[in-house]
Amino acid sequence: MIRIEVDNHSGFCTGVVKAVKAAEEILDREGTLYSLGEIVHNAEEIGRLRGKGLRPIDYQAFSKLQNARVLIRAHGEPPETFRHAEDNSIQLVDATCPIVLKLQKQIRERAEIFGESNGSILIFGKSDHPEVRALVGQTNGKARVVRKPEDLDKKNIRPPLALFSQTTMNTLEYARFQQGLKEYMKIKGWDPDQGLVIYHSICGQVSSRDSLIREFAAKFDLVFFVSGKNSSNGKVLFQACKEVNKNSFFISSPEESDRVALEDVASIGICGATSSPMWLLSAIKDRLSARLNINKS
Repeated sequence: MIRIEVDNHSGFCTGVVKAVKAAEEILDREGTLYSLGEIVHNAEEIGRLRGKGLRPIDYQAFSKLQNARVLIRAHGEPPETFRHAEDNSIQLVDATCPIVLKLQKQIRERAEIFGESNGSILIFGKSDHPEVRALVGQTNGKARVVRKPEDLDKKNIRPPLALFSQTTMNTLEYARFQQGLKEYMKIKGWDPDQGLVIYHSICGQVSSRDSLIREFAAKFDLVFFVSGKNSSNGKVLFQACKEVNKNSFFISSPEESDRVALEDVASIGICGATSSPMWLLSAIKDRLSARLNINKS
């Protein structure tokens, strides 16, 4: 009999748990709630919450709202979002992840210090990611977003420098960028020991998931990695999964598991991103069990 196991270290991170819980409490009481953007990068979970009355909106719709209640997702928002809400009698339900809030505070404080010295704040991350947009907003748009050392010449930076990371980035890639930044500074004649402050701002849950998911994926003949296609964390963790088990498949719904052949497979592992709910991983296990005529256990 084929063994199917769900990774008990998968499921929502605490930041997403907080946001989903806040939304559900209001939806259960009032039946409707706006969210600025999708509360989590997972279409299946968004569909479930839409069924309870959640109404995701974009910034254009938000700009026209008045006298409404809007949830701020775990990624956080820039200060102008809060100013707009105050000016238009919009009640915000702030479900920003505590780790992101701490990072925002650190960046604001560093921006105030650098305001006097004209230093540069660098954010290692994806410029189009909502968390990064919120982080840049803490500096009045002055922070530079970077992904690789080759970006630095285009960013017009000057020391002193402060380096932060988007909380869901890969720790090894961040370490490589730090080394590249130090080498760049030396080429420019800047002393990294005197002119660079590095913040270790990647979420501990994200970094620990990397090693845990590698350990889990290595135990099975085949692995289904469950994530929304636009999840930054999902892309990072799937890469880790694939590195230890080439027979790993990225899926976003139970139905997508049907396209994967299961011949000559004795064990199947199911794991996922920090934005993938456990109920979805369990639903995939149930579908596979039905397909293979395995009784639920």
